[in-house]
Amino acid sequence: HIQVDEFQDTNLVQYELIKQIGDKYRNICVVGDPDQSIYSWRSADLRNILNFEKDYPEAEVVLLEQNYRSTKNILETASHLISANQQRKPKGLWTDNEAGELTTVVETYTEQEEAQFVVNEIECLVSQGKAKLGDCAVMYRTNAQSRVLEEAFVRFGTPYKLVAGTRFYERREVKDVIAYLRLIQNPDDSISLLRIINVPGRGIGQQTLAGLSSRAQSMGISRYEALRHIAESKDDTPSFTPHITRALVGFLDIMEGLTARSRELNLIDLFDLTIERSGYREYLLAQPDGEERWDNILELRTVAQQYSELEPGEGLTAFLEGVALVSDVDGLDESVAAVTLITLHQAKGLEFPVVFIVGMEDGILPHFKSLDDPAQVEEERRLCYVGITRAGHRIYLVRAFRRSLMGRSAVNSPSRFLDNIPRHLVSSGGLWPGTESRTAPSVHSRDSLPAEELKAGDHIRHAVFGNGVVVSCQAVDGDSEVVVAFNGAGVKKLLLSFARLEKVE
Repeated sequence: HIQVDEFQDTNLVQYELIKQIGDKYRNICVVGDPDQSIYSWRSADLRNILNFEKDYPEAEVVLLEQNYRSTKNILETASHLISANQQRKPKGLWTDNEAGELTTVVETYTEQEEAQFVVNEIECLVSQGKAKLGDCAVMYRTNAQSRVLEEAFVRFGTPYKLVAGTRFYERREVKDVIAYLRLIQNPDDSISLLRIINVPGRGIGQQTLAGLSSRAQSMGISRYEALRHIAESKDDTPSFTPHITRALVGFLDIMEGLTARSRELNLIDLFDLTIERSGYREYLLAQPDGEERWDNILELRTVAQQYSELEPGEGLTAFLEGVALVSDVDGLDESVAAVTLITLHQAKGLEFPVVFIVGMEDGILPHFKSLDDPAQVEEERRLCYVGITRAGHRIYLVRAFRRSLMGRSAVNSPSRFLDNIPRHLVSSGGLWPGTESRTAPSVHSRDSLPAEELKAGDHIRHAVFGNGVVVSCQAVDGDSEVVVAFNGAGVKKLLLSFARLEKVE
């Protein structure tokens, strides 16, 4: 007798092995759900479970259609979504649970507002006794999306935890690049120097580092100054081979060049030059998980972009200070109840009373790499289905009108998956901040300040960013784009129809 669980996740070789082992008695029991096949990138093959009845025509099929977790409305939302797929086995899910809340669909203006909405809504649910922090999960398509969410939770002091993941600013590649930038700002930062002197590999091992540290200590100087002594041949008793000396001096040359350029480049140009001169991109992409790690570097670049308007030197200082604030997790108590941040792939098999799925945009979910392949779009729909069916009582589908992610800034269309959900199942959270649906543009014009009433120098108030001064206002694609310097949030570009600005005297 052979029993196989999660059969939808098997690959062709595994299925062939199962058939060979069970060929004599043909006593094979497989358990699986084709609607939850989300691992083709791990070579899982949906055809295995879809073709099982052809390979074993005598098989008895038992459909497990009763759902014990979700409310009727959540289950109906998920069923309508997945029924749009062609490659599947039809089934009729049902539950004895109550109808429950409708699916809440919310549009924010930026990814920062998206994150703020999530934190605010969770705090409201908790304060009203409708949920506990530990009941709530925030799910996203890519790891890089966690950065802005983490920053929001840290800023508001709301406990959170990453499941099977590493906090954004604790990820190895992010810490490496930040170490380069810290060393540019402060050459005497020995912690940063030791982290990246051999990243990418330069043949500088622990014995060499011990020798460098010993030399610096005996001379009463920093390790970086010791490198300068070696480069300038001031070391009367050389303790390194010519090969190692060249490696040390080569690293010093990179850092000296970057430090010199930091006095004339804005932060984003310095960031790009650091990646180029260090060879870090090639180093990352040569690793098995290099593309995902590179996405995190691009997301860090998105953070750096926020400081690119500042003068050379000032931008680097402000960036590193900002990173220090949001990456300080020493105060987070992992033992207390906390909101779960998790990718949709990692969420499979879990359940939460309240689920937020963020990034409901074409290019995010479904992922931009899948858009040209119908089979891949169907897998992305299955991934969204998995996320929705993790929810027991409440499900929120959230998107941003304009998003900067992994180094790209774009206005994304709403996810095509939202079109698969009937309107009678949706309670639109509308624009946030705001109360009306994105399907009612007349409301935007009624509540928004007319463009002709704004000019550079005007003082305004925004519901999220607070008070600020208008820098410019120009027509963009039938709308007006306003650049505002906010007192606490910095410079922001806003579409006037969404921003809901208020003039203040």
